[in-house]
Order: sequence, then C-alpha cells, then structure tokens
Amino acid sequence: MTGGPLTVLTGVNRPSAPSSGGMVLVGDLYRVMPETRTVFLGREPVDPTWTTAFNRLITLSTVKRPLGPDFDAYVEELTREVRALIEEIRPDAIHAQYPGLALSLALTRAAGRIPLVSLVHGPDVMAAERSPEERARLEEAAAASAAIVVPTTALPDRIDRLTSRRFTSRLTVIPWGIPVGDTRLRTRPPTGPGPCPWYTQADSTTTSPRSPRSRPSL
Repeated sequence: MTGGPLTVLTGVNRPSAPSSGGMVLVGDLYRVMPETRTVFLGREPVDPTWTTAFNRLITLSTVKRPLGPDFDAYVEELTREVRALIEEIRPDAIHAQYPGLALSLALTRAAGRIPLVSLVHGPDVMAAERSPEERARLEEAAAASAAIVVPTTALPDRIDRLTSRRFTSRLTVIPWGIPVGDTRLRTRPPTGPGPCPWYTQADSTTTSPRSPRSRPSL
C-alpha cells in the first residue's frame, strides 16, 4: 500500500445503472468517499451518468446463471474472472456488496490476504433466512470479512442469529439516509432556500458517531 489514495474494489452483479435502491446508495456512497480510488465491477448496459461515482468501471463477462444445478459452477467461473481482475488492479481493500450472493462470493473467495468488508443491503439477509444454502453462503462471507456493515439497527441481530453469533464483534451499523434522531419537524414554513424544507438539523454541532460528517470511511 502506497501513500496515495486507497484503491477499493467493489461491485454489484446488475446492470450498471441506478436501477434499484441498492444501486443508488452504492453510487452515492463512493461518489463522496474521501481519499479513495474506486473500481466497480458491474454488468451491461452501462448508464454513463451514474458511473461518474467510480474511477473505473469494468463490465463482467461471465454469463449470469440463476440459482439451480449450475449455480456453483457459475460462481467458480465468476471467481476466476474476479481473481484475474484482482491481480491486475491490486486493490488495498475489497467491499463485497450483498454478502452471500454470487459476486460477493467471488470477491470473498478471490480476496486472499486483501482486507474484505461486507456491506449488507437487506435482500441478502432475507435470502439467507429462506434457504439453508443461502445461509451457508452468508456465513462464508461473514467468516472472511474483517467487518460487516449494516445500514439499520434491525439487521445486526438477524445476521448474528444466522451466523450462530460467531461474528458479533465484526458487525457495525452505518446508517444510510437521514439521521432522524438529529432532526425535527418544522412547525412553520421555511423562510429560506433548501433541498429538504420539512426537516432541519436539531443541533448543527452534533458529532454523533452516526451523523454524516463523522461517518467512517469503509
């Protein structure tokens, strides 16, 4: 690792566009993350307006396959592609979005000694709660992770139970969205300009660990 920006490798196994809440959040997160160079692995088609959040976007070539008899072979093939990209990019850290799903598994298995952070979105947890196979994949990702980041306080206990409470110390909550505890509803119409007229910061000097300005880098 050099003294320059931290190179982070991440990705979502979907078309590279703001097509869902998770994709929008990922774009927002890496657009503002300081002192990092982000390489994103995605799929065609690519929305060029959304990709400005990343320093480089690479479209994966391994053909996607659904859950079923060919899924394990698909993940093995995807892992080989991801491993070759890791050898080329040489990232300082890997952020595995949606732990337990296909691309996350490929990143987990190809990471080697590179620090891995799993970023939970919610559907990954619901999948693990429905299926023993999905649960085993989530456990594999959790075991390989230096940290498991969740966006709400409702998720840590669910993940803890799914993983037999073996990785409690790795779970951390970093909320995405408006910190409701630091806001209050306006009682009168706003008098000045602003993007969100109904809310205002209750205390502009708040330095809570969950406030946006003190949120740690991932």
